[in-house]
Amino acid sequence: MIFLQSLIREANPAVACLELFEKGDVKLFVSDEILAEISDVLTRPKLQARYPLLTRERSDKLIENLRKKASVIENAPKKFAYARDPKDEPYINLAIVANADYIVSRDKDLLDLMKGHTNECKEFRQKLRRLKVIEPQEFLKIASPAKEK
Repeated sequence: MIFLQSLIREANPAVACLELFEKGDVKLFVSDEILAEISDVLTRPKLQARYPLLTRERSDKLIENLRKKASVIENAPKKFAYARDPKDEPYINLAIVANADYIVSRDKDLLDLMKGHTNECKEFRQKLRRLKVIEPQEFLKIASPAKEK
């Protein structure tokens, strides 16, 4: 969702998050599986028809840039199962293998890991204390370099 949002508008929190990555202020981890999903979503004809800025050229450029500049981790083993939304597991497991501090997302299932009351959510917080799932606006407050006055 963050990658989609970064291409459908010229300025928003998703764009600002990717700009931090572009400048080298933050490190981004991806996998081939995640890149394939991003590419699939960004090239859906329905979405491209709905959002004029979401062109094949811009989508391809983003994927190419991610392949070149992001840290690609191959075959992240399954370390955390998420029955609520198994499609989110690759993101969680990639973050675990990468020893990441944050998963930046607007996905409700992922965000609920931080505050949910299910056993899965409690297990996530207990076993993965360092890893936080946060929205782009919150990430920008944490990761943006301090502005000079």
